[in-house]
Amino acid sequence: MTLCPCGSGQDLDACCAPIMNGSPAPTALTLMRARYTAFATGRIDAFIHDTLAPEMRGDYDPAEVAASAKDAVGAGLEVLAVTGGGPDDETGIVEYVARFRVRGKRIDHHERASFRREDGRWLYVDGEMNPKPPPRHVVKIGRNDPCPCGSGKKYKKCCGA
Repeated sequence: MTLCPCGSGQDLDACCAPIMNGSPAPTALTLMRARYTAFATGRIDAFIHDTLAPEMRGDYDPAEVAASAKDAVGAGLEVLAVTGGGPDDETGIVEYVARFRVRGKRIDHHERASFRREDGRWLYVDGEMNPKPPPRHVVKIGRNDPCPCGSGKKYKKCCGA
């Protein structure tokens, strides 16, 4: 019994292996976990190519991917956010950090990945590397404005004192 590298806590044979062997992933998150597991275990063969959206396959270089996977050892997967991508959805976004060790050096791959379902199968569409959160908008409170705490006092005489 081998734990799945995707971090699900399940046995590899019950988690990502069936998807890597051709079973359709039920969700975008499941496909993303299986793609990480394939890379972390060096089983990139046709699976990585076949789970790419057709418009992405032209840029796929199997020799380059194999070379980068050769020295990489999976060191964990952290899922940060999932939007859509469920069994009844047609699109989904998964933000994650995939950790690897390459020749003893830790590499963190942070990505916000887009997926879509075609003919009942989830496909990786594209990803944004090192995504930034949306900018924060701070509302400046003037000294003579009412205090936002709801006291009815001016800000300068209440929380701004």
